[in-house]
Amino acid sequence: MNIRVFAIDSLDRILNRSQKADEVLRQLMSEVIEEPRDCHLLHEMVYGVLRHYFSLEVDFSRFLKQKPGEFARLALFVGTYQIRHMRVPVHAAVSETVSAVKPRDPKAAGMVNAVLRKICESGSPSKLKPHQRAELPKWIYSSWRDTFGVEAVEAISEANQQKPELALAVFGDRDAWMKRVSDAGFNAVKGELSSHAVILPSGTSVTQLPGFEAGEFQVMDQAAQRAVLALQVEAGEKVLDICAAPGGKAALLARRHPESEIVAIELNEKRIPRLQENLARVRAANVTVMQGDATALEFADGSVDAILLDAPCTASGVIRRHPDAKFLHDKDDMNRHSALQKQMVAEALRLLKPGGRLLYAVCSIHPEENEQVVEDFDELQSSERLYPTEHHDGFFIAWLHSK
Repeated sequence: MNIRVFAIDSLDRILNRSQKADEVLRQLMSEVIEEPRDCHLLHEMVYGVLRHYFSLEVDFSRFLKQKPGEFARLALFVGTYQIRHMRVPVHAAVSETVSAVKPRDPKAAGMVNAVLRKICESGSPSKLKPHQRAELPKWIYSSWRDTFGVEAVEAISEANQQKPELALAVFGDRDAWMKRVSDAGFNAVKGELSSHAVILPSGTSVTQLPGFEAGEFQVMDQAAQRAVLALQVEAGEKVLDICAAPGGKAALLARRHPESEIVAIELNEKRIPRLQENLARVRAANVTVMQGDATALEFADGSVDAILLDAPCTASGVIRRHPDAKFLHDKDDMNRHSALQKQMVAEALRLLKPGGRLLYAVCSIHPEENEQVVEDFDELQSSERLYPTEHHDGFFIAWLHSK
């Protein structure tokens, strides 16, 4: 089994057919690839190429005499990534990549071999355009540069090129749980954005951590945890978690507010089973799951105390964790999301009782999906943007109170 073939096919599905990387790899790892070492290698190559796509493209393109076929082109990404960023022996990186190409595009195998060997003999390209150095599409780089400034974009892009740490929300006594983890040989530190957050090294096996089966924690970035903690909830109140899948925020809400009635609403019925499974594992007994459209919810006016709206977005704040996001969305997607987000905010405000609280949250840092969504609502109280760092995702949070 040549894992490079699966890596190339996965990249084709992600880059050319707009499929999400985690869904593509989850399918392969559940149906085809079982060996943990192979799963790790596949994940490393696919996510590594997505993370360093633009500099890799410059690297191998300088040695091309003509445009290759798509399978060979993606193979060059995989081969170049192994040479530049992995500890794979150079001869193995070249030979295994060429072997992956031969059955699919025999005529291109020689070209791939020649280009990869030239890369082995050459240094990384020194001249990169700003967006290539930042590993971002031109439109994202230009937008962020004009909005945040060059230095901010450089800091964001540097963080986005790092492998993300594992972030957890621990529901019980954080210090006691961390001691158990330390005693078991894991290196864990407290997160700074949430009293529940614990950070572990990238690659840590979640299922091997103490308390996994007992539902003592949930995988969740600490920026997302901060959004949940920012919603004020009183005992006995009715709370909606809108766009709830995969369930992390609903789980944290439930464990923080066990005396409240929480309704987790999700439009996509295919995501509901996983949502239910995640809530069941963490014993979130006070959560009811329902399918519903966030722009037309079946609740009466003024019937809800508090709402967490984690609206669909372009995920520009989680490129560090999901590098495929920069390829799955464009400027038109951003504008469409912005229009939809405004509809969702208006619908959520309709449901709130007088004095009710709405927390609008998105894992995007585009202003079009942030301030520009909520700025025209009179109910807006304040807002906060978290830029991506090596320790947490990018997030936008806005507080709105009904009158």
